[in-house]
Amino acid sequence: MVRKYRLLTLGCKVNQYESQQIRQLIESFGFVPGADGEKLDLAVVNTCAVTAEAGRKNRQAIRRLARLGGAPVIVVGCGASAEAERFKKLHGVAAVLGHDSDVHAEIGKILNDCKGGVLPGVIQKRGPHAQITGKRRELVGNELSMNPDGATPIGSFALPRTPPPPHAILPRPLPVVKTPAVEIGRIDRFDGHQRAFLKVQDGCDAFCSYCIIPRLRPVLRSKSIEVAVAEARTLVAAGHREIILTGIFLGAFGRKTAIRKRFQFLKSPLAKLVRSIARVDGLKRLRLSSLEPGDVDHALLEVLATEPTCVAHLHLPLQSGSPDVLRRMNRQYSRDQFIDMVDRVRLALDQPAISTDILVGFPGETDEDFAQTLAVAKQSEFCKIHAFPFSPREKTSAAKWRDQFVSPTVVRQRLAQLRILGQESSLSFRRRFLGRTERVIVERNRSRDESDRSGCRIFHGRADRYFDVHFEAPTTVRPGDLLPVRIDRVTPTRTHATVMLDARDSYPLPVLSDTMDGTGAP
Repeated sequence: MVRKYRLLTLGCKVNQYESQQIRQLIESFGFVPGADGEKLDLAVVNTCAVTAEAGRKNRQAIRRLARLGGAPVIVVGCGASAEAERFKKLHGVAAVLGHDSDVHAEIGKILNDCKGGVLPGVIQKRGPHAQITGKRRELVGNELSMNPDGATPIGSFALPRTPPPPHAILPRPLPVVKTPAVEIGRIDRFDGHQRAFLKVQDGCDAFCSYCIIPRLRPVLRSKSIEVAVAEARTLVAAGHREIILTGIFLGAFGRKTAIRKRFQFLKSPLAKLVRSIARVDGLKRLRLSSLEPGDVDHALLEVLATEPTCVAHLHLPLQSGSPDVLRRMNRQYSRDQFIDMVDRVRLALDQPAISTDILVGFPGETDEDFAQTLAVAKQSEFCKIHAFPFSPREKTSAAKWRDQFVSPTVVRQRLAQLRILGQESSLSFRRRFLGRTERVIVERNRSRDESDRSGCRIFHGRADRYFDVHFEAPTTVRPGDLLPVRIDRVTPTRTHATVMLDARDSYPLPVLSDTMDGTGAP
């Protein structure tokens, strides 16, 4: 019998990478992905905990999968660490595995005891009662009462007390690297994406006053450069032509702390890592996730400027342009240091794209504070602004400053101003490339059925400098192809281009693995 599963991921690039690890483990037991509407044998939700809205989406996703798929749900990720008890009470949840758990080992045990498509310890709805592998527990609302036999509550999951039968499907050895201070697993492909995330670092202890993550992932770990390079080679061999290096605090790669004043050596290991991966044969583009001013040193800029694989795009979160707000956020840079970093990036790279995050409505943020944020954002000429409202997270310092919370109406007004500025800034940036030829990696068709009379289809891809490009191309073009395109027209929402087939030889096309399905990156 074919067993089906669904894996739903909420949150950041690190979560998406870790979901790929879980996917590989589940499929090693013979499970295959299930489609919408299909009855499932297993569901996994990888949760986020950054905002209160993320918590709401976590619960919504769990309830939806439990209801529509009819499958037991395993909850993992930062949300599982932050709200374990709350998730355990949701109907259909079979296990809640936070970052304190050995997630892969626990899931492996659960899957290894799977018999006939029913996982032990899973609620099977039967009228007003719930039956759990022969043990009856009364279900009242979402609460479960314990049987007097001492069985473990459903949220923490009762693991099998006897060895698995001889016919059980055993998982292949999970590729986990164990060296001093390092224990981060690897993946061999990034299913469903043309761009592959490569996690090289985990953990943060910097404790920004609004952020819950240091309480959930406090231990810093990094992959060795050798292991990261080997994984990059594997991903390229699987058909990925772009890799994005990511981590919880990428700038702390190779260090034991994310607090810069405690760094024991000045030279950053990140530059050496980037240069090593940039030289992997077959890799066409290397991109970095979030960095801060202290991370973008001379050594890193030199690598980005001299290695052709490295793209002229950096994501540099501003969060606020107010010196006072940055100080109360406990950010490790000042407004002037951020502006200086942007200037240095522009001097080192050719027309760099700089995207950013801005947090709106931090406790005590005044009109003047926000005006300073707008001023820095205008001066920085960001290619993309991700603005989001402050969300109080339990056990963070900023959550306690309730008497300084900004009115939701004011927050919405400020978000609207940033949204308009972001659109104007994006349009201005993309206009610089009118008439220029840029590289695009094809991600997917805009519409699989949409084509004109010449047999061309409208495709979608991402340029080196991060902006989306829409263009017509022959139906022989496939997701993953690297194409030269001429930027013809830009609108507030789109960039239109023409494929330069006469320049195609200078952009050799890759041969994609059959495992790629061309659905594109988010």
